[in-house]
Amino acid sequence: ILSDHQKWLDSNGQEGNFADLKYCKLKGAVFIGANLKNANLEGAYLYGAYFKNANLESTNLEGANLRGANLRWANLKNTNMKNTNLTRADLLKAKLKDTLLEGANLKMAEGVTSEQLKDAITNAETILPQILREK
Repeated sequence: ILSDHQKWLDSNGQEGNFADLKYCKLKGAVFIGANLKNANLEGAYLYGAYFKNANLESTNLEGANLRGANLRWANLKNTNMKNTNLTRADLLKAKLKDTLLEGANLKMAEGVTSEQLKDAITNAETILPQILREK
């Protein structure tokens, strides 16, 4: 799926296949350095998945369960993470510019800073880690 998606990206959709993993159960899946730009992971079960250094730019992760996922150094720019469960996720140095986090649950998320979140799109329903709520 990943190599087909890379071909799809490289050829502007002329070759390979778009990664449509909507509602897939991928608990603990390893995507270290994977390029899933523009992929569809809406509602996917990604509990404990490993996305360290992955490119998830402009990916649809709306409603996905990323509880405990490793998103260190991941590129999440322009990603739809509306209503996503990020409880206990590790977001150290993740790029969150224009990331849609409306209604997302970042309770007990690690590594996320107010500096990162100022570039993201949040709302009153976004649940921030306790340490950031206290500021």
